[in-house]
Amino acid sequence: MKKFLIALLTCYVLQAPAQTETTIRQHYTEVNKQIAESVEQGFEGPLYQNQWIINKNGKSWPAVGIYADTVNFWYDDDPGHLPAAERNPKNVLLKINTSRHASALYSQAEFLFKDGRLLFYYLHEGEEGNDWQTRVYFNTKGVAFKTSVKYNDRELTAKELTTTEYKDFKPNPATILAESKKFQDLFLKTM
Repeated sequence: MKKFLIALLTCYVLQAPAQTETTIRQHYTEVNKQIAESVEQGFEGPLYQNQWIINKNGKSWPAVGIYADTVNFWYDDDPGHLPAAERNPKNVLLKINTSRHASALYSQAEFLFKDGRLLFYYLHEGEEGNDWQTRVYFNTKGVAFKTSVKYNDRELTAKELTTTEYKDFKPNPATILAESKKFQDLFLKTM
């Protein structure tokens, strides 16, 4: 009986990340759908957008050259506009999209949130004909349970990410969480 119970619990634990990843993907799809509707419908769309732009006119930056940085905050809010004492503004933030161009490096990042917690991080970078894609899935406790790194459309293995050639591409969940917190704080300052 004990062996059966242990086997059942093991199966449940092994399935949990897949279910969480599926739930995150569904939330990601729904939020992207709401963003598309909001862009299309303007003020009648389901989400609000705050945008933060650095170097809008594209002037050359010292020691960098070409530089532009845009951050889009996508959020919803209760239609009844609850008093500030009754709501947590951090919980309305759904997604942050960043876009950066610095000299020859292009990067786009996405941070997906639910109830104030980071669930998913995506980074796409390109420089001098090379392309990197990083995905990190987080559980509700802020622990990364799945990572994926592609270099020029080839999935890198965990062993390859420890080599000198690719170690800089290995995602650091603590750094990603800290960056998402920095953006959340910036979002809260815009409210």
